[in-house]
Amino acid sequence: MITPRDRTFMSYGKGDIEAAEKSKKAVYEAFSGAKIVIIQKGGFIPVYEKLKEEGSILVFDCGWDDDLSLENYEQYLKIADYYTPNKKEALKITGAQTPEEAAKILSKYFDNVIVKLDKDGCLGMTRDETFVVAPVPNVKAVDSTGAGDAFLSGFIYGLFHEKPFKECITYGNITGAKCVTKVGCLEAYVTETELLETAAKIYNI
Repeated sequence: MITPRDRTFMSYGKGDIEAAEKSKKAVYEAFSGAKIVIIQKGGFIPVYEKLKEEGSILVFDCGWDDDLSLENYEQYLKIADYYTPNKKEALKITGAQTPEEAAKILSKYFDNVIVKLDKDGCLGMTRDETFVVAPVPNVKAVDSTGAGDAFLSGFIYGLFHEKPFKECITYGNITGAKCVTKVGCLEAYVTETELLETAAKIYNI
């Protein structure tokens, strides 16, 4: 929910109630033709399936849920092209003990796996390699609220411009890192110019 000063969250709910047909139609019309669509749990699977058939890239970003498990979320994992959990979410949904174990389990669903490691960067796994994209150095974290969505914005920027997977994660690290430097979700952000300059200076992209 956007307020005049910042963003506020209402993120706790139970169940996955099937959306009304009117709502499905509205969501489809809003996102039809989009290159990338962020999907969330909430009863819109038929809409997401149709969008994927039409060529949209689906990015699943569910956040924390006490009932987070492969069984409860499998239909979303199967349809999504990317899933962007943090370490805590990845361990919860897979039941794994380490981010690497979680990534291996998630690789059954995705060719390119992401596990955000907070201040330690981001773990990536492809069919050919497992790697960690290092965090942006010398970042003074003040407030982590909104950091996941900020990461998502940078990651999707890379996807939109059809950059390599590791480079997409790098952009996500940069946008996520900037977000935590001030209180609130909207106070600290990078422009496209700053994003590309930081990527070039720190990551040699």
